[in-house]
Amino acid sequence: MKLVICLVAAFAAWVSPVWADVLDGVIFGAKCMGADDPQACEDRSKREANETRERMRQQSGATGVQAKGSTATAGGDTLGKKIYRNWRENAVCQAFAKRSSRDVDTTYARAMSRYSFMTPNQAKSLSGTGEWGLQIAGYLHETTPGALYRLEQVVHSLDVANGQRQYKLILELARDGSGTRVTGQYCVTTDDPAGWQDLPPKVLSSLNSTF
Repeated sequence: MKLVICLVAAFAAWVSPVWADVLDGVIFGAKCMGADDPQACEDRSKREANETRERMRQQSGATGVQAKGSTATAGGDTLGKKIYRNWRENAVCQAFAKRSSRDVDTTYARAMSRYSFMTPNQAKSLSGTGEWGLQIAGYLHETTPGALYRLEQVVHSLDVANGQRQYKLILELARDGSGTRVTGQYCVTTDDPAGWQDLPPKVLSSLNSTF
């Protein structure tokens, strides 16, 4: 019966206080039905369950268990809030359009190589907050070989600040005859610790040389 009490406490630790009381009442009532002093038996069993429940909560807190993506940064914001603010709220974007003489599949391959876009399978293989961070920042990877590719991701490239600074690309590569029509946006964050005004021209230059 002691094992039953521990199992009940383990489950009740993760449910609402109301449901915990209901579970306690059902189990302890059945356990103490034949006791000389049923009330004293229920009180004692309840104390034991509460102690077990409290130990489990303390152990959970000691291991730092948190919901996915809730890791706090030094500034008090969660990592998720910081990523969202950088690439959704504090992003400055400019439009880009160009026709490339290369076919759409070759253009896609050049974009993947230059900017290290991740395929969905590569994103899923990331550990830690990698895939989750991509989704918060804005991530899209849709492919129709020979016809259309849609890409969105925070990237970096060696030809922009030696790969030391990030920016975001939102691109659509569509077949246009024997070539490719490239349209989209390039974005920087105003939270860039190195400043941001100098970055858009560098990104534009990279896009023009790539496509």
